[in-house]
Amino acid sequence: MRWIGLAGALAVATGAQAQAPAAPSADPVAGVFARFGADDPGCAVGVERTGQAPVLRGFGSADLEHGVAITPDTIFEAGSVSKQFTAAAILLLAADGKLALSDDIRKYLPEMPDYGRPITVDMLLSHTSGLRDWGEVAALAGWPRTSRIYTPQEVLLIAARQKSLNYTPGEAYSYTNTGYNLAGLIVQRVSGKSLAEFTKERLFQPLGMTRTSWRDNFRRVVKDRAVAYTPGQNGNWLQEMPFENTYGHGALLTTVGDLLIWNRALSEGRLGAGIAERMAERPKLTGGRQITYARGLMVLPWSGREEVSHSGATAAYRAWLARVPSAGLSVALLCNRGDVNPTQIGHRVVDAVLPPPATPGAARLAPDQDLARFPGAYVDERTGNVLRVVADRGELRLRGGGAFQPQAEAGRYLGGGMDFAFAGDTVERLDPAGERVTFARKAEWRPQEPELLPLAGAYSSPEAGGVLVVSVKGGLAVAAPADRPSASYVLQPLYQDAFQGDGNLIRIVRDAKGRPTALRFTNSRVYALDFRRVEAR
Repeated sequence: MRWIGLAGALAVATGAQAQAPAAPSADPVAGVFARFGADDPGCAVGVERTGQAPVLRGFGSADLEHGVAITPDTIFEAGSVSKQFTAAAILLLAADGKLALSDDIRKYLPEMPDYGRPITVDMLLSHTSGLRDWGEVAALAGWPRTSRIYTPQEVLLIAARQKSLNYTPGEAYSYTNTGYNLAGLIVQRVSGKSLAEFTKERLFQPLGMTRTSWRDNFRRVVKDRAVAYTPGQNGNWLQEMPFENTYGHGALLTTVGDLLIWNRALSEGRLGAGIAERMAERPKLTGGRQITYARGLMVLPWSGREEVSHSGATAAYRAWLARVPSAGLSVALLCNRGDVNPTQIGHRVVDAVLPPPATPGAARLAPDQDLARFPGAYVDERTGNVLRVVADRGELRLRGGGAFQPQAEAGRYLGGGMDFAFAGDTVERLDPAGERVTFARKAEWRPQEPELLPLAGAYSSPEAGGVLVVSVKGGLAVAAPADRPSASYVLQPLYQDAFQGDGNLIRIVRDAKGRPTALRFTNSRVYALDFRRVEAR
């Protein structure tokens, strides 16, 4: 396969026979982004094959107010794609002999509590520490990210006041930005330089990533930066920028060209002996299962090939960076619109460049008994995830989502790249990493207002640093942060003594007499955080 020009068409060679260059209208990369017009936010994309010149393209507008187009030199925020740079900084310090991945983080962060079993530096990099995600904790108190300015020091304070973990360190995996914010602070305390200074000196400058820096001060003017937008009403766009000073977990300001330089450096081992290899090492949990998340990178199968990648989302920025080592392919994607799925778009770019996988045989049709038996609400109480399965137009679907694809084995379906096995009143979900999650069917709960009235009152959480006020009116329970009543939300009944609200599973904790004593909040990044009832004095 051969690449023709930076702004020209893509020509594909199959086997030893190279075809004539395709016309610009046949450019498969352009086809992926055809819906991004000049008057809408869009994306920049970079594609490179080993030994060949990269293709760099821009689609859409970087600044709607000033009519500035996206180009390959447009700077975006890379979201969690940034994590691999923090991981590389930690690994460089380990190679320097300044720290060990097996070190207890309290050696460098004595502010953190002793949870009875050490959290190692390495656990921060693989999301196996059990630490709650600080942004989700702050959101429970009514102040999610983008609603106020947060600093690295405030992240440490939020983390340090958590009395519990999601699980015993090393026992499981749960994605948490906290680990990477703390890793950034460790870089600073060990090296004597900020993460921004250290990575500029050891990574960006040596590699020639001249357009890359960190958003360590959101007020800093950054030339050629795209504004991020989220859809508003009536087809309008609204700005949604990350006005915060936390970084290390995200906040890398960069271009698709610089990200391709970075991928090339990883492929060629230019970071130092063994650094790239260690970044791609997948750890094992204490139970022996190997997870997909390595150190700032995910290593997983896609279309029959191994993919090394990471996606990103901060405010309305979206990003995806991937390598397909067996094909020598590298793809960088940066977008300034919050209504796109960067992983899906990135995979469309990969599929446009590499020969498509073999088409599987036709799946069986869902039998009528499946459509009758399986609809309902299924809950994983550990993570707070809820599956609402419905029968619609002769298919099983997620409510508000896509259809499940029936498989040959009875009760098995594919959906969203995951395997679902229905059996009785449970659904087992198997993801590409091999992680199994079991959801249990729950009977619908329709409480009347008198049943909800005992919930009314104030609930406090020192760990979240906030107070919630619950009121009951018109047959609905409503929760509102005491210091931000505009952020109120309805507690939607789910099953007995459990609600959904603001993206959380919320369960009532009762005393021996059945009186509500706490509300227990759970989501995929914070397990079982209690707001305890504040009794009137």
